[in-house]
Amino acid sequence: MEKNKTAIVLVPEISLTPQMLERFISRFGKEKIAVLHSKLSIGERYDEWNKIKNGKAKIVIGARSAIFSPIKNIGIIIIDEEHDSSYKSEANPKYDAKQVAKYIAKQNQCPLLLGSATPDINTYYKATTLGKIELLELTKRANKSSLPEITVIDLKKELAKGNRSMLSEELYQAIEENLKKKRQTILFLNRRGYSTFIMCRNCGYTVKCKNCDISLTYHSHERKLKCHYCGYEEEIVKICPECHSDKIRYFGTGTQKLEQEIQKQFPRSKNDSNGY
Repeated sequence: MEKNKTAIVLVPEISLTPQMLERFISRFGKEKIAVLHSKLSIGERYDEWNKIKNGKAKIVIGARSAIFSPIKNIGIIIIDEEHDSSYKSEANPKYDAKQVAKYIAKQNQCPLLLGSATPDINTYYKATTLGKIELLELTKRANKSSLPEITVIDLKKELAKGNRSMLSEELYQAIEENLKKKRQTILFLNRRGYSTFIMCRNCGYTVKCKNCDISLTYHSHERKLKCHYCGYEEEIVKICPECHSDKIRYFGTGTQKLEQEIQKQFPRSKNDSNGY
């Protein structure tokens, strides 16, 4: 801004634009900022486009299409949450906003800043191994609060020790300690239902959705197989339709199985499952 240059700031989703806009307005004022995304009306888009073209806006904020704004004298391009797949347009004309930004940054000889707490693996590889991208790390939080302690447990080692439970010994101890202190525990699992897929051990047949061709999930409460894409349901399978074997087995772990395990391990605790 001090060098009289402009900036483009991209966010992956239109819903994130107001939040980002609010932050920038508090710093730079409303008059210097323009917003571009597909949810604007034709009139709003026309006004914002002219504001940029006439040089009144120094900062353009928006979703991926904002990369094509008629802004001049660009000093920096910032892509927030750069790992997000929505920066690639699936509709015609197909384009990758990150690649377009890279080209524009090169033409304007300005930096392209890719921000993410979980970088795209290609971006991270280029930064850490190939050295094509300069790696900048934030080791502290903005409000100077301490970062949470994270422990990664190898469940194969737990199995080798004879622990066949879904819970590692360390997690079990942590939950037990919480209960003694009358504290609450939240367990996150990114799979709904009881078992994530059903397979015949004899021939390898997997029960799939007739509409989506993906594995059906077993829900124990309703005793049904469900598709989490289209909502298709069917009764549980006891005999393999391919080889007519009765060796149907349920594999994978969902929130219902975890809830059952918690009730078994900690029978006196109160459980509230929001997975279904």
